[in-house]
Amino acid sequence: MALADYKHPYVTVDLLLFSIIDGKLAICLTKRDEEPFKDMYAMPGTFIHEDESAEGAVERLLADRLGLEGNIYTEQLQTFTDITRDPRERVISIAYIGIIPDMNMVKVPWMEWFTIASSNVGYEKLLKVGDGSNASFISNSLGFDHDEMLHIAIDRLRGKTQYTDILFKFLKDQKCFTAAILREIYQAIIGKEVNRGNFTKYQMNTYIENGLINKIGSTSVGRGRPADTYAYIGGEKLWIRS
Repeated sequence: MALADYKHPYVTVDLLLFSIIDGKLAICLTKRDEEPFKDMYAMPGTFIHEDESAEGAVERLLADRLGLEGNIYTEQLQTFTDITRDPRERVISIAYIGIIPDMNMVKVPWMEWFTIASSNVGYEKLLKVGDGSNASFISNSLGFDHDEMLHIAIDRLRGKTQYTDILFKFLKDQKCFTAAILREIYQAIIGKEVNRGNFTKYQMNTYIENGLINKIGSTSVGRGRPADTYAYIGGEKLWIRS
């Protein structure tokens, strides 16, 4: 059969943009202003143009919709192909994870931040950041199949803390940080508290042994003894915890 005999599905990219806010993993969402799923929150996304790649569409989304330019970390998560995921037409979505170290990098008013907490019904509870309303909802209230995307993305992030340098993408300052700062990020991603001594003994030593970080000095923290400071030097190098 000729290519013209096949109907073209639409293809989009959706971006799950994460940061750490108040010691919690957070996701950046937009409220839809048109159908389908009008007035529901969803991931920011865009249709892929005929003259661009999926990665190019993500870069355009970051720059044009979110006002983010420069070295923003992104990676492809998964392609979502359920035939009913968009009630308008057959739309395939390529989802990407994005990470920024500071929520204030997103300045556009149509994007809102929500911290993520586990609920007792198998979904994440999303709590709106910054308006004092304590407005929250369960992630299965997201438009399209974006609750599924969120579950998969969180699982991906948690898994990658064990074998990649993903943790360091959340650092505001990769050239000078303490074990306490890195432990807070680690706890936010995995969703539970980690013993301080064990984190320093096992995690930090693993990072050093695998050439991801160097100890560079110390800094005073409260009334206790000075805390060691580190610099991230690992680039994209992978590591595997023994």
